[in-house]
Amino acid sequence: MPGSFLSCAACLRRTLQTASLETPALRPVLLPLRPAGRTRSYGTSSSPAAAPTKPVDAPQSLRTDPEDATVAQKKDRARLQRAVNKHLEHIEDPWKIAQHVEQTLAKDRFDEALLLTQQASKDRQVVVAWNHLISYLLGKQQLKKAVKLYNDMKKRGQLPNVQTFTVLFRGCARSQHPKLAVAEAVKHYNMLMADKRLQPNSIHLNAVLNVCARAGDLDSMFLIADTVNDSTRAPTAYTYTTILNALRHHAIGEIKDLPQEQQAANIQRAIDRSKALWTEVMDKWRQGRLVIDEELVCAMGRVLLMSPNREDKRQVLDLLQQTMSIPNLTKALSATEDPFQDQDMRNIANSGSSKPVSASKAVYAVPGRNTLALVLTTLASSKLTTVGIKYWNLMVRHYGVVPDSDNWLRMFGMLKVAKASAHAAAILDIMPDEYLGPKPYRIAMETCVRDNINPKAIQNATTVLDSMMARLQPVPDIHTLRLFLRVALVSHFHLRAQAQNGDDSAAKRQYGMQITTALARLWEPYKKVHYHYFKAQPRAAAATPGTVAKEGSLYNDKREVIALARLMFSAFNKVINEQMLPDKDLRELRPVGAKINREIQAFYSNREQLEPKLASSKKDVPFVEDDDADDVAKYGFRPAGDFVWDTTKPAQSERRTTSFRG
Repeated sequence: MPGSFLSCAACLRRTLQTASLETPALRPVLLPLRPAGRTRSYGTSSSPAAAPTKPVDAPQSLRTDPEDATVAQKKDRARLQRAVNKHLEHIEDPWKIAQHVEQTLAKDRFDEALLLTQQASKDRQVVVAWNHLISYLLGKQQLKKAVKLYNDMKKRGQLPNVQTFTVLFRGCARSQHPKLAVAEAVKHYNMLMADKRLQPNSIHLNAVLNVCARAGDLDSMFLIADTVNDSTRAPTAYTYTTILNALRHHAIGEIKDLPQEQQAANIQRAIDRSKALWTEVMDKWRQGRLVIDEELVCAMGRVLLMSPNREDKRQVLDLLQQTMSIPNLTKALSATEDPFQDQDMRNIANSGSSKPVSASKAVYAVPGRNTLALVLTTLASSKLTTVGIKYWNLMVRHYGVVPDSDNWLRMFGMLKVAKASAHAAAILDIMPDEYLGPKPYRIAMETCVRDNINPKAIQNATTVLDSMMARLQPVPDIHTLRLFLRVALVSHFHLRAQAQNGDDSAAKRQYGMQITTALARLWEPYKKVHYHYFKAQPRAAAATPGTVAKEGSLYNDKREVIALARLMFSAFNKVINEQMLPDKDLRELRPVGAKINREIQAFYSNREQLEPKLASSKKDVPFVEDDDADDVAKYGFRPAGDFVWDTTKPAQSERRTTSFRG
């Protein structure tokens, strides 16, 4: 029997395989007991050698077995389970669990944090950890998953607290799906109102109002506002600020496609509703039941600025006097009412302490940058710019308000409306370096363009140009350089008056000298910007190749430089063609004009290759600046930046504007 067992190779091989499964440490070595040609085969044998062999290392299919993905998920789940169990062995305090969940979410390991919270929820209350999970999903714009997680939290016996609803409502306010956010926020707010265990407070009220305001749903917003009371859900300054801002944004947004009469009606309706709400605010403020702040006052002020009537806009200054103790400087003040002598308001913006209202429990709101911006906007829109500098000095020097970039730009904008080119040029020197940029210089130069009736407009524009060349690095702003040339072209009111009085040749010569002087001042800045964009920048781009967007931006900058060159060459030709100056005075400028012309021709020689979609002809739209209608009646024409004097025509006939784009 043993001899016959060993004589069969198939039986021996099966025996060895069975033994290897029972003892994994042993590796059977299959050696042929007999030569391959003398192997004996049996009819009942199941030897693998009898079947055709296939290569085991070649894949039979490119498709992934679904069972493999399931196995991988199970392994990951088991790994997370081991990590969670290990953490829970050392953490028992719910606060520490919540802290660990927050740290895990900061590393974007949501699955681990969720599993740990679910495991910990079996025998303890870990509501704070659930709040972190919900907040994480809301921050990832996954509102539906966050609501689903909130429901799962309740199913596991975790009792939501007031912070849970605050997280949910604030997340809805940041949602990119406003309609869904409003529906979820209102539904859960009503659930909170019906909850006997929790009591909604003013924070919940304001959060849901903010959700409705961001979505523009005024109906839902006022339904939520009706749930206020005098105890737990008492309205705060933020409550009224949210409602006022919502009314303003809704009135502005819904009038785009409406007739002008309907637009005015909608704006007036929003103003009336805001005034009715403001009456309630003032009553509670005087009784000491409400503390107002700068945001609330400025929200009401911007509602008043929507009115097309200047008198309604000027009510903003009375509003600031009522709520912030900022005197209305447009009205006459007595000697005892000097605002710079009010010691209670000195450096109030830095201290943050509120000034009490006399004979009342209320305190004034503290003015800041927002208030300064509101004042400047009000003065510019209501044509009260003469007191703008005085308001600025009062709030900056006496109240201690530190202006930001937006305040400086609004100040320049107000000076532009006032056509105060001298003030605009002087303020550039005191502007902080961190706020310097092309925009302040552009606005200042535009102010000089609007102030072209002033004989000193050229001098003020030169001051702006010198300041830009000294402070703006690495290159001056091209658009500001073009505006400087326009100042020289449009500042001719006194020259035309001189021509009308009979001194035509002298006025014509002075006009030509004015233009050529401006061209001479622009020559060095032009060479600087031309070298920067045509030589320095291409070299830097060749050394460090960038994206197509950077190359396109560089090409646009080159176009701006050539636009400046074209304007300079056009102004030079104007002087020559209209014979403003004799040839001997133009001798030095002719080489300059020729060089500019060559650079223009070189740029346009291959422009069609760089811009294949460029139209063969394009009509320029005349540039017309807004100006006061009073100027038309006063001067007989619009003295704006588009009026260039044609000296070949009689001065008295210049009553129509001609187009000159800068």
